[in-house]
Amino acid sequence: MQELRGKLAELRGELESFSTGVVARVKPIRDEVETLAGKIESALAALRPEVEKVGGELSQKIDSLDAELAKMEP
Repeated sequence: MQELRGKLAELRGELESFSTGVVARVKPIRDEVETLAGKIESALAALRPEVEKVGGELSQKIDSLDAELAKMEP
């Protein structure tokens, strides 16, 4: 029984050590991903007005062409 308890304690220690090592490696990666995500969000926010402008212009052209086509119908 003592051997079993000793082995269990050893395994518990290995698990805690592994967990600590994983957290130590994953946290910086997670921070980096969050930083990059913030930069992507900023870039998209900066592009949005330009994209909306182009989208509005294209919508107007489509509406204009649609009106012209409607005039051509018999």
